[in-house]
Amino acid sequence: MPYPKIIRSKNKKETRIKVDPSKLNMGNTYSSAPDYYYDIEFSCYDCGKVEVWKAKQQKWWYEDAGGYFFASAVRCRVCREKQRERKRQARIDAGHEKP
Repeated sequence: MPYPKIIRSKNKKETRIKVDPSKLNMGNTYSSAPDYYYDIEFSCYDCGKVEVWKAKQQKWWYEDAGGYFFASAVRCRVCREKQRERKRQARIDAGHEKP
């Protein structure tokens, strides 16, 4: 399946949130951090549903949860839950986790 289509928000000034570069996991890159997070529309990798990855959610993911900066949302909430359950069931089936 191709990577999801990502579209930046049209109302940038209304949805932007300042980035704290000191908290980002940029990995080994020469790229610099952006100044702001913006709402991003994307199509779910599994079902194709268009969702918005809010600037506030991005700030949490990148700065609080320590997510890799060049990663982005690819699944809608429903498909993320299904994916987590599939992985959990695979761990149970393999004997790595108790039901």
